[in-house]
Amino acid sequence: MLAALIMIAVAVAPQSDEAPLTLDQAITEAQANAPMVAEAEAEGDAAVARTLQARAAGLPTATASGSLATGRLDPGGFFGLGAADVTPRAAQVSVEQPLFTGGRVGAVVDQARAGERAAASGLNAVRAGLAADVADAYGGLVVAEEQEHLYAQLVTVTQGLLNHAQDRFDVGDAPRTDVSQAKARLAEARAGLAQANGQALVARARLARLIGRVPGTLAPLPPPPDTPATLEDALLTAHANNPAIARAQAALDGARAAERGARANGMPTLGAFADASSVRDQFFPGYRGDSVAVGVRLRWQFFDGGRTRGRASEAEAGVRAARARLDQARAGINEAVTAAFATLSTAALVEVATADRASAAVEAAANISDEVRVGQKPQIDLLDAEREALAARTAALQARALRVAAAYRLRALMGNAGTREVQP
Repeated sequence: MLAALIMIAVAVAPQSDEAPLTLDQAITEAQANAPMVAEAEAEGDAAVARTLQARAAGLPTATASGSLATGRLDPGGFFGLGAADVTPRAAQVSVEQPLFTGGRVGAVVDQARAGERAAASGLNAVRAGLAADVADAYGGLVVAEEQEHLYAQLVTVTQGLLNHAQDRFDVGDAPRTDVSQAKARLAEARAGLAQANGQALVARARLARLIGRVPGTLAPLPPPPDTPATLEDALLTAHANNPAIARAQAALDGARAAERGARANGMPTLGAFADASSVRDQFFPGYRGDSVAVGVRLRWQFFDGGRTRGRASEAEAGVRAARARLDQARAGINEAVTAAFATLSTAALVEVATADRASAAVEAAANISDEVRVGQKPQIDLLDAEREALAARTAALQARALRVAAAYRLRALMGNAGTREVQP
C-alpha cells in the first residue's frame, strides 16, 4: 500500500518551471557568494600587495621638497648688509638606489611570497571545506524533504487504516483494539510529520546560508564523486595537495626568511644617491645657491647592545615553532584522512545494506497489506510494516547522503575544491 501511494504522490505532484538545483550548482553558488570565500580572497589580495611592497624596498626612490616664505631679514650689519624684506625659498630633489642591503630586501621578499602562498592555500582550504559543507547540507535537505513526504504518506495510509478499522468495528467485524492501535499509530505518524517539517525548515535554512539564497526544488542526490581506491593513495594525495599542509609549509618558509632577515640586520648597507638643490634669500638678502651631488652612502651599525642577536634568536625559535606546526599538520591530516576514508568505506557498505532493507520492507508491506485484506494477518502487522518501510526508506536515503558527504569531505582533505568526476 505504501509503495502504491508513493507512486501516486509522485504522479500528481505539482511541477515547477524552475530547473531543480543540483549539488554541483549549489557548490558553485556557495563558492561564488560565501562571505568566507570573499574574506579569503581579500586576504590573498593583501598578501600580493605585501609582496609588491617588499620588492619595492630594493628599487630606487625619488624625493622632492620645497619651501616658500616671506619675511624680513636683518644680518645685523655683518658683511655691511642691512635689514631687508626677503622671500626665502628652497627646492631639493634626491634620488637613492640601494646597492647592498646585506640580504634584508631578499629576506623580506621571500617572507612576503611565503605569505602569498599561505593565503592561496587558505583560499583553497575554504573552497574545499565549503564544498564538503554544501554536500552535507544538500544531502541533509534531500533526506529531510523525503522524510517529510514519507510521513505525509504514512499519515494518509494510517488514516485510511483507521477509517477501515472503525467501519469494521461499527458493524461488529473487528475488535476495538484495532481502532485504538490505528489511532495510536496515526498520532505517531502525525508527530513524525511535524518533526520532519521542522527538520526540513532547519535543513533548508542551513543550505540557504551556504549558497546565499533560498533553494528551490532540489535534484536527486548524485552519485559520490571520485575518490582514491586505497587509503595509501588518499594519504599520498593529501600530503601533496592538502591546503593545511601547504599553508604550514609556507609558514615555515616565511619563518626561515624572517630568520635570514633578522641576521641581515647586522650587515652594512650601501646605496647610491644624487641630490640637486636650489636656495634663494636664505642667509642674507639676495643670497642664492645651487648644488648637485652624486655619491654613495655606507651605513653599518656594528654595535647595538645585542638587539640584532636577540632578534635572530627569536626568529630562529620561530622557525622551530613553524616546523613543529608543519609536523602537527601532517599528523592531523593523517588522522583526518584515515577517519574520512573509513567513514566513506563504511557508508558505501551501509548504503548497500539499507537499500536492500528498504526494498524488502516495501515488498513486505505490500504483501502484508494483501494478507490483512484476506484476513490472514491482523491489522497491527500492517501498521508495523508501514512504519518499518518508512524507516527503511529513510535509512537508505540517509546512508546515500552520508556517502556523498563523506566523499566530498575526503576530497576536501585532499585539496580538491572543484567540480567532480562521478564514480560508479
